[in-house]
Amino acid sequence: MGMATPAWAADGTWVGQLPRQTIVVADHALESAPVELPASMADAVIERVRWTFRLDAPALTLKTWLCHGQFCLPLARNRGETQRFADRSASLPFRLRFQWQPGEQSDGRRVIFGGQLIVDYRH
Repeated sequence: MGMATPAWAADGTWVGQLPRQTIVVADHALESAPVELPASMADAVIERVRWTFRLDAPALTLKTWLCHGQFCLPLARNRGETQRFADRSASLPFRLRFQWQPGEQSDGRRVIFGGQLIVDYRH
C-alpha cells in the first residue's frame, strides 16, 4: 500500500523575505514593495502560501492584506497559511497592503519586520 500524498503537496517551496516597512496612520491603504518570485518559477502554479511578520508594537486597528495580482486576501493574524492563491500563476509578485485607521492612540508609526513569505508550487 502506498502512502497518500497531502492535497497541498508541491514540487517545490520558495522562501522570500518581506520588506521591512514603516506603517503610518492614513485614510488610504499603503502597499509594500513587490515580492518577486524567481524567474525559474515563471511557469509554476501556486499550491499554498504561508506568511509571517512582526510589528514593533501593537496596532489594534491595523488591517493587513496579502495581494497577488488584483486578488487581495485579508489577514486576520500576522502568521498563517492559505490555499486561496492555489492554481494562480507564480509569475506575479506578491504585496502586503496595510491600512491603519486614524484615531488610535499612538505616535502614528509602526514598523513591520522579520517577515517571510513561503510559497509551495508545482510545475
